[in-house]
Amino acid sequence: MSASAALDSTGRSVFACGVVRVSDSQVLVAAVSRLADAVAVVGETPRMVRQLMDSAIDVLDLAGCTVTLVQDGPERFTAATPDALLEVELCQHRTGRGPCVAALRHGAPIAVTDIGRRRAVWPEFCAEAVRQQFSSVAVVPMRSGDATVGALGMYTHEPRDWTEQDLSVGGLLASMAAGHIVKSTAIRRQEQLTEQLTHALDTRIIVEQAKGVLANAGRTTPDAAYELIRAHARTNRVPVQAVAKAIVELGLRI
Repeated sequence: MSASAALDSTGRSVFACGVVRVSDSQVLVAAVSRLADAVAVVGETPRMVRQLMDSAIDVLDLAGCTVTLVQDGPERFTAATPDALLEVELCQHRTGRGPCVAALRHGAPIAVTDIGRRRAVWPEFCAEAVRQQFSSVAVVPMRSGDATVGALGMYTHEPRDWTEQDLSVGGLLASMAAGHIVKSTAIRRQEQLTEQLTHALDTRIIVEQAKGVLANAGRTTPDAAYELIRAHARTNRVPVQAVAKAIVELGLRI
């Protein structure tokens, strides 16, 4: 027997005792292997999320899973399998109440043996979950280092005493997926920065070329040529780069 420490909706520690539910280590190894293949492909987050949910369902014998990603600000990416769980998950974010919201707020797992007994705390969530015939839920934050990028929700149709092993395995899968999210986000931001720098450099080059063209044509200084370009851009309400490009490539003279 083992005991697992988690937080309830108020942030207090709660415990769930029971036998280890992962009865076949080969199932766990196979699921982790499939998820590892998915997380290795940077940029394919939807595929990785789907594999995360499938792996958790297979290993922990779940009725369904949800994934909510929150790393990039207030916008959330939410996925669920089966589809009926999507409304259960979205209900929490609309009302700001539910186990996923609590797990993200406290940064710790939430384990609920019987959802029906939490109506006083999460009335909207509980009503929707029961309507969709889900009776138990555990949520583990998706963490990579100090970053919390989302949460993995695990659901069953029957009440369930979530064990330490359940939460540990869910946490392992969630952490693997979180590493993918952090890495993909860092690469995406670097790509965006590179694009911005490249655009700025291209703009600077075309403007310098246009200044040279006008300076040579009008026997004036590059600074004076630049002021002509800026004035023309303001008058016509177009970007300086567009005026410079027209001067260099289309023969515009101002």
